[in-house]
Amino acid sequence: MTPVGHIVITSLTGSPLMSLLFGFTSHWVLDETCSEYRPMTMNIKKWIPYLLWEVGIAVAFLWYTKCWWAILGILPDFVEFGYVAIKGMEVWQSGDLLFPFHRYHANQPKMWSMKFTIFMEFIFVIFILILRR
Repeated sequence: MTPVGHIVITSLTGSPLMSLLFGFTSHWVLDETCSEYRPMTMNIKKWIPYLLWEVGIAVAFLWYTKCWWAILGILPDFVEFGYVAIKGMEVWQSGDLLFPFHRYHANQPKMWSMKFTIFMEFIFVIFILILRR
């Protein structure tokens, strides 16, 4: 699942500590079951539209819900980003990452396209906003 997906799901927990704990749990389950779009290219320009979407939706969701602590749900992503920044993009492409749930492996379903990932993320955000009411 995308970073926005993790922020949205951990916003349901109600506290920073639970958001942190649930963030790791949801990462394990959602990243193993959803084959969202993952930019695999070294060309950062190809990542920009996806990154802008992710940041924009995350900020809008956090601003609307006032659940700023839900950002703790993506702590594994920040740790992994730091690891890739230090080790190099090759670890991202090879799948030699810190967290097993971030590794893309052969028995996962085919990776979703960026458009389908954004569509599914949008549906997920709407569903969680309805649940939060």
